[in-house]
Amino acid sequence: MPLAQYTLDQIEKSATDWAKYQYNHPQKRGSFSKTGEKRFIWFAKDWLKKLDRIEPLPEERIPLFNKIFERRKALLHHIEAPLLEERLKYLQYLADSGAKQCTLRRISQYLLIIMDYLDFLKIRMVSVNEIANAAEKWATNKTIRRRIGDYSKFAKARFIRDAINWFEMLGCLKKQNEPYIPFKEQFEGYNDYMLNEQGLSVNTISGRSLPLKDFLKKINEKDKTLGTVSPLDIDEVLIKKHNLDGYSRRSVQNYASVVRSFLRYAEDQGWCRRGLADSIKAPRVYKDESLPSSPYWDDIKKMLTRSKTDSPTDIRDYAVLLLLSVYGLRSSEVVHLRLEDFDWENERLYLRRAKRSKPQIFPLSQIVGEAILHYIKEVRPNNFLLKEVFISRRSPYRPLKTSAIYQIVSRRLKPLQLKIKHHGPHALRHGCATHLINEGISLKEISDHLGHQNLETTRIYTKVDLTSLRKVAEFKLDSLL
Repeated sequence: MPLAQYTLDQIEKSATDWAKYQYNHPQKRGSFSKTGEKRFIWFAKDWLKKLDRIEPLPEERIPLFNKIFERRKALLHHIEAPLLEERLKYLQYLADSGAKQCTLRRISQYLLIIMDYLDFLKIRMVSVNEIANAAEKWATNKTIRRRIGDYSKFAKARFIRDAINWFEMLGCLKKQNEPYIPFKEQFEGYNDYMLNEQGLSVNTISGRSLPLKDFLKKINEKDKTLGTVSPLDIDEVLIKKHNLDGYSRRSVQNYASVVRSFLRYAEDQGWCRRGLADSIKAPRVYKDESLPSSPYWDDIKKMLTRSKTDSPTDIRDYAVLLLLSVYGLRSSEVVHLRLEDFDWENERLYLRRAKRSKPQIFPLSQIVGEAILHYIKEVRPNNFLLKEVFISRRSPYRPLKTSAIYQIVSRRLKPLQLKIKHHGPHALRHGCATHLINEGISLKEISDHLGHQNLETTRIYTKVDLTSLRKVAEFKLDSLL
């Protein structure tokens, strides 16, 4: 006959009886021993497990929780709370993304807080405003232990971030009402044309969409349609952009260029009168009127030297800064780099340019290759499925965004107190181009190196800090540093 299987309830009942037992135990104090009860349960469970005479415990059915929580009381608290499956799904996703146990434990606790403050005991649609209001109440809760002061911005931010991420995964986050876009059908049709017909990148389309939205809004405020808008109406918009909004002549010219391109498309679609696009008169901007602003190469080398430390964050950032400085990459090209883009055996870097997705192959510079290998081997966690090279330092791990690349550069350029207009990654791209010009590299080689579509784009750097211009047969990237 199979041996009897004991349940956890039986063990706990026996432990309670033992904790109450006083006879012939002079060391016990009082009528009940909590320590004795805990020890009884611990030894009984351990012994009966080895004998295979205990039924599976609740925590053993959920291995993820068993790893996160050491105390059984906390474990059961999370198991018995509502929406167990929905919480486990989110936590497992974070675990697969490389989140550490301490992070999973903290988020598990916040999910229960979110459910409590939002009365989210069953799946329903939740708005961002609801989340923000609940987060405000949580941030002002004065009964929370270890909280300094009467208000915690940090707690509010965590509440909002965890709630939005969880609800997005569950598909129960209400979409915010998008701002009204006049002529929305025509606007979206032009965006599709730029993407599918012109083959423009998403970043370029996004950049053109902003001034176009502004123009359509201004026309709508005049109670005009695309069919009734006149050249005078467009001139009035452009004049106000310069006189009232403070746009420079260059900015107004770019604004006018976007509007002109849209109206040419509108003419072909029959939305407006013929010749309207050609009637737009943008302000005159002289050639090379605004030259690129970039740090000197010695300043870039100083920045790189200061960034080369044993700090894990600096090891990652040093590799990023080298890619921006030596190859002149754009920030979007850095964040989209994947592990398979590096051919270590043949010392090559495979790149897909941000503009028009043009592929390009670089010889892999030794100094850059060593920095990236050092980051991948010593700093980058490699126990998850992310293929992007550069990821966040804290779990749950995510690919870096272009905003993070800007922060990496600006917090290292600004302390140098350089007389430059911009302190972002494009400043390093300009610095790379200027340095190559001064080293005598041909314009064609520099144009290819930077991925320019037009040689005239590269020619502007001949006006910037030019010390010499000599032709050379070839150059090595290693010689840049």
